[in-house]
Amino acid sequence: MGLPIILTPKQIKFAQLIVYGVEGIPITKTEAAKLAGYSEDAREFSKLTNPKYYPLVCAYIEKLREEVRQKYDINFENHLTELGKIRDQGKKDGRNLAAAATTEIARGKAAGFYIDQKVIRHGNIEDMNLNQLYDRMKTIKERNERILEAKQLLEHGNAKQEEEKQKEQPKEKEEEEKSSEEKKETLDV
Repeated sequence: MGLPIILTPKQIKFAQLIVYGVEGIPITKTEAAKLAGYSEDAREFSKLTNPKYYPLVCAYIEKLREEVRQKYDINFENHLTELGKIRDQGKKDGRNLAAAATTEIARGKAAGFYIDQKVIRHGNIEDMNLNQLYDRMKTIKERNERILEAKQLLEHGNAKQEEEKQKEQPKEKEEEEKSSEEKKETLDV
């Protein structure tokens, strides 16, 4: 069984809510799932952001975040530069620039540079032996391969839609030209 090649309407709505929130206000995954139409009883939505189970949804969320980054010219370097300017301005003027810093951090969150989650670590990389490191790298590689595969499916689907649109446009132009020629002929007669 391979990856599904299309997103369901619920999955699309869920991804849009995760990225854009409600009226620009960020919401939790649970809230997004409820608003997208998932029932509270079915906990399937809790796996929607796990690329192991739903790589296509994860790839779509990343695609939407990339569109936001491009639209608002948010990249990691600009973000760090802006935070540095705010820090320097605060040091120089001695005034509180908390609002500016909070705004810039919110821009970074919107771009996906910050992830609000708690991680409980049970050891670190230095405590792993070579086999454990290889197993961990293999897991990371497999996870990312599924996301890349899903991204390619999304891109292929978009390319296919564009190709179909381009095929339709020449047909429409030909029909318009024929109808305009027919009008000319009737006017000439």
